[in-house]
Order: sequence, then structure tokens, then C-alpha cells
Amino acid sequence: MNHTSKQARIPRPRALAVMGGLAAFVLAASSWSPVSARSVSGSVSLSRSVSLSRSVSPSGPISLSSVQWIFYKEDFNHLNDEDPAIIKQIVASPATYILEHNTGGHHLPKQVIPAEMFFSTAELQAAIDQGQVIPGVKVVVDDLEDLPTTPTAELDAPKTAMEEFGQTAASHGYKPVLIPGRDLMLVSGAKCSKQPGFTISEAYLRCGLPAAARYTPIFVIQAASVETNLPALEQLVHLAAARARKANPNVTIFATLSVSPNGADVPASAVVQAAEAIRPYVQGYAMNNVRPSDPRMLDFLTALSKG
Repeated sequence: MNHTSKQARIPRPRALAVMGGLAAFVLAASSWSPVSARSVSGSVSLSRSVSLSRSVSPSGPISLSSVQWIFYKEDFNHLNDEDPAIIKQIVASPATYILEHNTGGHHLPKQVIPAEMFFSTAELQAAIDQGQVIPGVKVVVDDLEDLPTTPTAELDAPKTAMEEFGQTAASHGYKPVLIPGRDLMLVSGAKCSKQPGFTISEAYLRCGLPAAARYTPIFVIQAASVETNLPALEQLVHLAAARARKANPNVTIFATLSVSPNGADVPASAVVQAAEAIRPYVQGYAMNNVRPSDPRMLDFLTALSKG
């Protein structure tokens, strides 16, 4: 998930909080195993109508406690400082994950599930080898982005990299979460990337990134950058969710949303519309935030709290 501040290339830890019960998540995760590979090929145009996956829920009003959430730890903590009643509703949801990259900060509620964030399989493997995975963490997240620190081999072949991340995590007793960046489609020289005449979203689908869901119980579609274009947003999430579920029918799917995508100021009402538009295709939302945008983020969450 891209940092939404002006320094978008500098990743930061995020929060993955699972509510509705740690036991429920652990039970579901313990039964997870990678899905056998099945081809999900072919170019898909976002401009045409396609028969896709079943909806996971009806569209319409959303309540904070009815969906799953992903927050970065620092966002979760300062939003909790500013409006603990809102966060209490989020923590009462079916699942709330808190992403972190370092220890420290406020003590997290017992109900949430911490997840450590990594930016490559190499980083995860190094942390495991050196005994540096945050103590108590059972969920590890691959936020594979086009970053200077990401090994070239992983940028060139992100699907293979995500498969290796899933296998590395599972072989050491961790549950993987995959959040591939759409900017991977802009990597020069990659095995599959954006071609002339295609949008980034079309390339993301054509190159099969959502099919990496076969290697994970949780897959996140990075959608915030197109959230203000509702037709493009809905088609991206609809198609990506269909591809992910074709690869793994049991996968839980999130989509990213933000009140500050790419540094823009998006009104809370617009983010509510975006959330409602994609609700039929996802089980939860992964929220990007920066502290100056807290008032709009709280307005967004408050609007949902009345759902």
C-alpha cells in the first residue's frame, strides 16, 4: 500500500487489525493452504462488460462493524486518540488487522491482530533468519512495490516473488497477506508490464497479479488511486476480485481506499461512495491515511458508523 504523503516512495508500516475474534481468524487461517495453480490468462478490457464473480454482499449502507479493516499502526493509534468511540466500533468488526514494521508505540487492543509488513521476500527471509520478526506476530504482509530497496528479480517477476513470499511465510508458520502495487506494471524490463494502449489497471489484470491469491488467504487490491472515478474503480475491483477468487475461491479480499490518494484531498463523502460501489466485491477495506488528513478520515468513518 503506497504511502499517501508527498514522499510516496518511502513505505511505512501499516496496521492490520482483525476483529470479530482472534480465534475466528486463527481458525480460518489454520485451515488455509495454497491453492493449486490454475491458469488465469488473457487480456481483459475494463471498457467491456464481463460476467464475473458472485457478489460477496449486497451494495448499500455500510457499518463500521460489518466489514473487515486494515489500518497502519500509527494511523490506528492516533485515530484512536482522537475518536476512541469510532475505533471501538472498528475493533468490534469481523476482522481488523494492524500493520506494523517496527515495535513500539501504543499498546494495541487485544482483539486486533498485528501483522508485520515487508517489502520483499528477501526482507522476510532475512528477518526470519536473524530472528527479527516482531515477537507475537503470526501474519506477515508482502507489500511488493516498485521501490529502490526491492530486489530487481522480484520487480521483474512479481507473481513468482509473491509465490515465494507465500511459501516462505507458510513454511515458517506465518500466514501471508499479499498487497501487490499497481506500480509494478511500470517496471521497465519486467516479464509483464504496461503496454502502449493499456491502462495500468488493464495491465494489472492482463499480467495476472490478482491470480497470486492462490498463495494467500488474504489478497488486497490497490484501488485508491482510481477511487474518484467510480466506473473505473468498480470495474477494477470487480475484475480483480473475480480473478483472485478464480485462483482461490476461499480468499478474503480487501481493497485500498484513502482520503488522500496520491496526495490529493478527497472529501469523505466521495470515499463513502467509493466504499459503497465496491462493497459487493470485497470483504473489507485497507485504509491509507496521513495525519493531516485525519479530519476527513474521521468524517468518512463517522459516516459509516451511522450505517
